[in-house]
Amino acid sequence: MVTIKTFIKYLLAKIFTLKFLQRLSQNIIWRDILKISTPKIVSSVTGNMKHEIWNKKVRDVVWDKVPEFIDTNKDILFLEFGVWEGYSIKYFANKYKSPGSKFYGFDTFTGMPENWRYMYEGHYNQEGSVPKTKDNRIKFLRGLFQKTLPSFLENLKEESKSKTIIIHLDAVLHSSTLFTLFKLDEYFREYYFIFDQLGTDECRAFNNFNDAKQKNFELLLMSEWNYAPEVVFGKYINNKN
Repeated sequence: MVTIKTFIKYLLAKIFTLKFLQRLSQNIIWRDILKISTPKIVSSVTGNMKHEIWNKKVRDVVWDKVPEFIDTNKDILFLEFGVWEGYSIKYFANKYKSPGSKFYGFDTFTGMPENWRYMYEGHYNQEGSVPKTKDNRIKFLRGLFQKTLPSFLENLKEESKSKTIIIHLDAVLHSSTLFTLFKLDEYFREYYFIFDQLGTDECRAFNNFNDAKQKNFELLLMSEWNYAPEVVFGKYINNKN
């Protein structure tokens, strides 16, 4: 027979799991961010679902509204951090068809460089192979962001810097996200950003960066999944003159 004491211990063990604590931490950080800027919620769903359905209900509903802020006829510079199979970079390349637009995807293509939550080092491994595409505007850079991004930015032509810039952040890890935000800050005065699946570590990195640099940003759109922020679209303005 199960005693009340045993049952309570069981419930506490279930409630105070790592996942629960991570979600709680994310919500606390997110509330602080919302004090600065509150985005329009375009979708709020709960429960588990197949990845294809999640894409439509959580991700695509935000992506589909980006052209309301950035004309699809404009030349854009699209930088993606965390490519995996290339779904998102191809999505935006298909949306922004201007010949002058450029799309760059940064990834190791050998999986994550360290453990994260329930995922082990090497998760998302593509065996070093980049996604196949017939669009010659799309280029991929293999390696850690710390190795590939500095030289890329140093060699970026002034013409490219004048384009409308969209940064897609799906790096997952706090270290990778934080490094990317600080490095981009050295080169770009203003850009739009999209956080894909704004997990605890990415949310924490975004908050750490803004606290350190006192950045001026506006959150425009977001979707929620299980009452927490998921895909977030916003605009960042560098305070430097």
